[in-house]
Amino acid sequence: MTVELAHPSTEPSARRTPTEPAHPRWWFLRTTPGRILTIGIILATLGLLSAFATSMTINNRQEQLTTVLNHTEPLAFAAGQLYTTLSVADAAAATAFIAGSEPRAVRQRYEQAITDAAVAVTRAASGLTDEPLVQLLGRINAQLAVYTGLIETARTNNRMGNPVGSSYLSEASALMQQQILPDAQRLYEQTSDRVDAETTASTRIPAPVIVVVAMTLVFGAFAHRWLAARTKRRVNVGLIAGGLAIVIMVIWVGSALTISTAGSRAANDTAAESLKTVTNLAITAQQARADETLSLIRRGDEDVRKRSFHQRVETVHQQLTEYLARKDAIDKSDLADADQLLMKWQQADERINAYISVGNYQAATQVALGTGEDDSTPAFDKLDAALSSGIRESRNQLRNDILSARRVLSGTTVGGAVLSVGAAIVVALGLWPRMSEYR
Repeated sequence: MTVELAHPSTEPSARRTPTEPAHPRWWFLRTTPGRILTIGIILATLGLLSAFATSMTINNRQEQLTTVLNHTEPLAFAAGQLYTTLSVADAAAATAFIAGSEPRAVRQRYEQAITDAAVAVTRAASGLTDEPLVQLLGRINAQLAVYTGLIETARTNNRMGNPVGSSYLSEASALMQQQILPDAQRLYEQTSDRVDAETTASTRIPAPVIVVVAMTLVFGAFAHRWLAARTKRRVNVGLIAGGLAIVIMVIWVGSALTISTAGSRAANDTAAESLKTVTNLAITAQQARADETLSLIRRGDEDVRKRSFHQRVETVHQQLTEYLARKDAIDKSDLADADQLLMKWQQADERINAYISVGNYQAATQVALGTGEDDSTPAFDKLDAALSSGIRESRNQLRNDILSARRVLSGTTVGGAVLSVGAAIVVALGLWPRMSEYR
């Protein structure tokens, strides 16, 4: 028997049938364990984001308050001291000039005011970084040197009995009133505005933290409900513990931020405003004192000085009344008698003007420099001391409020991060038993 074999070319070729993959792509995420894993990853991510957002917000706020305490507020105070001491120097120089023999106490007051102004210039220069403010301070420093030169020239001529001394003093006072003090006021206002701006920035609502934490809590509640429906277990200890950790973090950090914000607002709205108000009161009073004494030096422009004096005293009276009427005024005790002192000062000035009107400059000078109960100097000195005390109290309150606002945030950065990360860990531990049920 013969067996015929087919030629290989006539055999049908074998075809490889395409094989379907065992599971489609991302199939695991559609399963119950895959969804549990996804929920765990999302909750852990949200917990870490909550920790990051909380830490960044608290750190930024602490840095802002530290900058105000260590840089911005001391700079503004130095500018305010410069503004105040320049006014003191001008008033003391005029007072020393009309005294004739130049009392040692008055001369020392002038020299101390000039020294304090130089110290304030140095302190302000060490904290300034903006070029316009640096140039402004440089101009004040240069003009101050010219002013002191004019004062010394006036003193020399006054001791020699030369009438030209009063012209030099008037020129020096005009330089102070028209150029130096306006520049010092501009420097003080701009540095004070920085304190306000940076303190206000520390009171902003932390919107990113609120959004992230709210998302974490909402998604955690949804996850717990979904997991209870799928696994037929009503309570998941991990999710409950994680949620409680986030709630504790919200209460702790939220309370700290609320207290800190209240302290910053008190510093900005109360202490800072009081400091600016009392500082301006002290400066205006010093300028009025300079007007009063210059009216005894510049014969012929007494009416101009008189109007300027009364305008400035009226400004002090109005601002003082408004300040004492405020419920949140810092220091009312020292300023309680300020209005009466101001009235006594005005009455003494009226006596000075009455003597000037009849040409009795010697009696007018005696009222201006005398130490009697009805003279000008005691009322002014007491008023100036009360205003200086108000400045110190307002500044101390400002710094205490800012320091308290910063101190209350201590520990919340670490605590908030630990609670948020801990919440992510306990959520993972709570979901793992449910995952392990699926093999």
